[in-house]
Amino acid sequence: MSLAFQYHQKKSFMHGIDPVTKIIWMMCISILVFIYESAVPQLLLFVTVLGTALILANLGLLFVLRGIWIMLLFSIGFFILQVLLVPGETVLYSLGPVNIYSESLDFALAITIRILTIFTSSLVFVATSDPRDIVISLTQKLKVPYRYAYSIFVALRFVPTLEQEAKIIEAAQTIRGVGKQKGVKYKMENMKRFSLPLLMGAVRRVRVTANTMEAKGYGAYSDRTYIRTIQYSSKGIAFLFAWMALTLYLLVMKIL
Repeated sequence: MSLAFQYHQKKSFMHGIDPVTKIIWMMCISILVFIYESAVPQLLLFVTVLGTALILANLGLLFVLRGIWIMLLFSIGFFILQVLLVPGETVLYSLGPVNIYSESLDFALAITIRILTIFTSSLVFVATSDPRDIVISLTQKLKVPYRYAYSIFVALRFVPTLEQEAKIIEAAQTIRGVGKQKGVKYKMENMKRFSLPLLMGAVRRVRVTANTMEAKGYGAYSDRTYIRTIQYSSKGIAFLFAWMALTLYLLVMKIL
């Protein structure tokens, strides 16, 4: 996982709108990517989401690539499998006994781009939304119990923290001359030497967090007070209604 997949404080359009608006935006994206099964509409949706990340969220192309590179590698392997295994009727290429069909190529491209679109929209949401604002928005606007909303906050805050601790452990082992050894038989040894300190650090962090929550009486009451509130902005409302109208229009056109 990349450190890009966490909140980054910047000034942009997406940073300035509330998390609930961005959640509904992701829902609109999810609806649109699943109503189309061909590659061209999926590509247009991906370009739109990528443009949102680059222009409206001011994230940068390299930043986006660092955030989705693991899913990109997975998508390439998934694409190859779909091209080879999905049957079709129109033969495009023949590689010996293996035929590549036009229908299977289009289906594989559509599914692959769909995965990247959903993952990129999630990256935009995480990178432009303060975890504290997400919790407050879920509890104040969507009336989600704050104990459940806090679990999302913990996930968004702990994953980058654990990744940073992993880099520290790796650097410490390298300084002590215990770097990663190459070869298949050393894989398990490297994983054990690296994962145990990381696991122990995670357990200590979870224990401290649990003790802190218990000392503050977290969860003792059905509701809680807040220092600040999250308000809907006019630009966020306009952005939301534009995407909802577009989604509804394309959904109706698809059904008809």
